[in-house]
Amino acid sequence: MNGGSTAGKEAELVQRDDERADLAREGLEHLHAAAREMIAAARSMLDACEELLDDPRAGETVASIVGSVARAVGSVTGLVSTSEPDEDENDSSRVQRIKIS
Repeated sequence: MNGGSTAGKEAELVQRDDERADLAREGLEHLHAAAREMIAAARSMLDACEELLDDPRAGETVASIVGSVARAVGSVTGLVSTSEPDEDENDSSRVQRIKIS
């Protein structure tokens, strides 16, 4: 009776190991796909940078567009204030340096 119990536990352990191996394999496949996506994105960015070097006016246009998008996203998310801060608010948001001697 004890032998059957041991065999059952071993079979259960083997099944768990197989499940873990499947999960690890699946995770590795996702990492490979993500790496390929990052490489493709880097290539695209390099192509865009190359075009900007060839036509400096395009860089000004891209910078303007990126700035507009950043301001729009910032105002929608509330991460960027659209109004000028008061003098008191500005003082409270500064970093206070404490000298240690």
